[in-house]
Formats: sequence, structure tokens, C-alpha cells
Amino acid sequence: MAALLGGVLCGLAALLHSFEPIGCIGPECDTRPMRVATGMVPVISPVATILILIGIAGLTWLARQAGRYKNLGNAGVICAVAGLAVLFLSGLIQAIFFNGDSPWMPFFVISGILAVIAGFVLVALFILRSGVLPRWLGLFLLVSSVLLLAANEQTVTVLLAIPFGLAVATVGVYMWRVRDRLNTSAEAAR
Repeated sequence: MAALLGGVLCGLAALLHSFEPIGCIGPECDTRPMRVATGMVPVISPVATILILIGIAGLTWLARQAGRYKNLGNAGVICAVAGLAVLFLSGLIQAIFFNGDSPWMPFFVISGILAVIAGFVLVALFILRSGVLPRWLGLFLLVSSVLLLAANEQTVTVLLAIPFGLAVATVGVYMWRVRDRLNTSAEAAR
């Protein structure tokens, strides 16, 4: 359920954020303000992130039960968590020590986002190879994760996070079904 809810909230946060005025990128920021998340977006986004990570960790747990490619799933979760930790800590450090304007922030944001995307690509490859979930779902997560490379919260391309949210939500639905099948099989074996 965590993946399902996290994916839906991810898509909702992207949609709500797209309604804000377009921000700036690079040199434009000298003359135009950056887009700032307002309303429910600052609350929804971190909740979605935590739920998605819990859901992906649950997927790795399913892989352990099936005994298939668990190292690939673990690597994906660890990579995604490490990237999110970099993003969170760099934002915290920027807010506390640099009054919200650290010159090194782009380095941390880019490396953190790349680590998160790499983590979800690994999870998608895990789905493709393990057979725990349908292969088309692994492809959907893979393509939507790669699309995140083109997403930018300052422009309309923030909407590229919606397919990713849908993919994660669909993973959640299928994990729920697999869990029910595993429980039914276990009860029948008794």
C-alpha cells in the first residue's frame, strides 16, 4: 500500500507544482525568481518519497522470499536512499549555514538526483530479471525513471514525474496482489 499511495502522491505533487509560475534556470535566475513549492506540495512531496522508499523496500522483501536477484533489488534501494539522503542533507546544510543560497548546491542536487534515478533504474532491472512482477511493469518503471532525467521543477517538465508516480503506484498494486497470492499459498500448504 505504501508504494501505491506514494506513487499517487508523487504524481499529485508534480501536478500541483506545475500550477505555480514558471521559475528560472541558470543565468535566468539573475532576473527572474525560482519557482517555489507552495500549498500542499512541501508536505506531499516528502511523504510521497518516504512511502515510495518503503514500497520499494517491500519489493526487495518479496524478492528475498522468491530468492531471485535480491542483490540487484538491494542495490537499487541503497542507491535511491543514498541519493535522497544527499538531497535532504544538502538542503538542510544550505538552509542552516548558507541562508538558502549555497554555491555548491547544484553539485549536490545533480548527484543526489542521479543516484535516486540510478536506484530506481536498478529496481526496474530487478523487476525485469526476477519475474516477481510482470515484465511490462519493469519496463514502465525503467522508462519513467529515465524520463525523470528530463524533469525540472522550475518548468512544465515537472509533469514528467507523473509517469514515474503511476509506475510506482502500479508496482504497489501488483505487490499487493503478489502478497495475497503468497499468503494464500502459505495457508494452503498448512
